[in-house]
Amino acid sequence: MKKTLLFTGVGGGGTNNLIESFRQCRLPWEDYTLIGTNLAAEVLAKSPLEENYLLPVATDAQYEPALRKLIEQRKVDLVIPNNDREVGTISEIRDRLGCRVFLPDVQAIATAQDKHLFYECMTKANLPMAQSRALETLRDIPRVMKDIGGEKFWIRPRRGSGSRGATWIRNPEQAEWWIRLWCDLRGYSVEDFQISEFLPGRDYAFQSVWKDGRMVVGKLVERLEYFFGANRLSGMSSTPAIARTLRDEAALEMIFRAVKALPGEPHGNFNFDLKGRADGTMCVTECNIGRFCMITPIFDRTGKHSTVEMYVRSAFGEDVQLDEPLDIEEDMYLLRELDTLPTIISGQKLRTLSTRRI
Repeated sequence: MKKTLLFTGVGGGGTNNLIESFRQCRLPWEDYTLIGTNLAAEVLAKSPLEENYLLPVATDAQYEPALRKLIEQRKVDLVIPNNDREVGTISEIRDRLGCRVFLPDVQAIATAQDKHLFYECMTKANLPMAQSRALETLRDIPRVMKDIGGEKFWIRPRRGSGSRGATWIRNPEQAEWWIRLWCDLRGYSVEDFQISEFLPGRDYAFQSVWKDGRMVVGKLVERLEYFFGANRLSGMSSTPAIARTLRDEAALEMIFRAVKALPGEPHGNFNFDLKGRADGTMCVTECNIGRFCMITPIFDRTGKHSTVEMYVRSAFGEDVQLDEPLDIEEDMYLLRELDTLPTIISGQKLRTLSTRRI
């Protein structure tokens, strides 16, 4: 009997990449019915699925009854939320949905989705972190920057993904201008922001699936070049145009400590970003919890195992035991550009292409 999977956020790049990964993995995907949802018709129009539905925004009071109605009518077996807002909401209503949900502990999600709470949690566990301070008023800015020290600082909202509202600045005046712009033009408040130590070093992303406290599979990549980085004030983004797989034992050990430091038993997706100081020390910067990364193709199409396959098998109760959960095929590259499909290529092949000059 076919199982019905509901993917949220279809039509967006992250979920479309996830669906393509699902179709390429070793699961017999013809045994599954895939349906999708989004809150915007113009995004839903880009869905690769045949069956799609509009839902209210996840923070709306009508979201839960609409989602429950869809789950009941389509006999959904598993909901796969793939953005922070829906991960947070579905986490809180999971026991009322009437289908499977494979998500971390409610408190772990709440902690990871607030970057300042996450900072406090990791600091308490003695993990290397970029020094950070939450803001209450604009008057706090000079004191906060003096406490942190340094010539450059990173400023961003406490919640959200994709480096939204983030940039580096040099002085309190620039920090105040930046915050005022986002408050005046985008409806933010000063309390939404935090200021952190600026980290100029290497940039890692880790995607992993856990079940009942045990890691099922995990993979690590380094961001080498940022998507539209030249068009951003900061020159950086959480989304790479070029990334490569690697194995860094010290960074991996730090990630495992970070997972265990979060509330509850690790269960579901735990994805971490790490950034380096000038001396090479890597710091945990955030945890994108309960969902898949935008760049999931490099995690699903390298190594022996697909993370989405391990996720679905684990969600349906299978006790997946891999010989090597750290499934890292080193020196594989992800290449991305606007309006093109992501390309996965080996470093050897990429270097061969770079020598073919006339």
